[in-house]
Amino acid sequence: MKIRARQITLILLILQLSLSSCLQKLVLNNLGALEDNVQLKFITNGNKKIVFMPMHHVGKTSFYDDARNKIDSLMSIGYIVYYENVRMLVKDSLQKDTIYRKARKITGVDFFTALNNKGYIDTSKNTLMGKKTKYIAKYKLVNQSHTMFPTFDSLRVKNVDANFAQLISACENKYGTIVLEKYDFETKFGEKYKHKKEKGIYEYFLTGFRNTIISSTIINDKNNKIIIVFGSKHFDGILENLIAADKNYKQVDKF
Repeated sequence: MKIRARQITLILLILQLSLSSCLQKLVLNNLGALEDNVQLKFITNGNKKIVFMPMHHVGKTSFYDDARNKIDSLMSIGYIVYYENVRMLVKDSLQKDTIYRKARKITGVDFFTALNNKGYIDTSKNTLMGKKTKYIAKYKLVNQSHTMFPTFDSLRVKNVDANFAQLISACENKYGTIVLEKYDFETKFGEKYKHKKEKGIYEYFLTGFRNTIISSTIINDKNNKIIIVFGSKHFDGILENLIAADKNYKQVDKF
């Protein structure tokens, strides 16, 4: 299952609380979950053409259909796809447990449970991360489609992202060792977790470090036509990194 950085964290954190119906709709709307179409953004340095496609975990079927059609059209004229997928590559169960707990301490997100749920929405129960909401049925919301692009096509479709171990290592190198305390061990995955957000490391884990991977891959890629299918919160950081490397990069309205 793919973990994407677009404000899905807010869904996981906020919708775990008892929200009013109006607030649930506001959160879903702000996250783009109620959109029917994908709004593309464009970056170029005069040579490379980069199409940024903002994505989210939960949305309408029409949104994912539109994304699929646009990706198909772009790939037909030579574009390759970068997609996000923060994976757990560690096999050792104890090390894996520690990484998940450190990730939860940084972000407040129970990635272990999210990954094992195999989707944020249960349409049979009309629940989003275990919480009832009438908007699933009302707007026919579904989990993000994983058939928007051919992941088997390794030449044209690339997972350009960090894995969990890399993210923890990067955060500790920048901000110091993440010390797990008694509460972190006593609170089981799936239980309510009290989280105190530390702004710098929080953003660095979710977007900052990952943006460096994306932007450096773009710069070193021989392909000049690239589609980035990532959460919208990555866009500004990617553009900033590209401009820092080459002042000719800029956002444009179209190619």
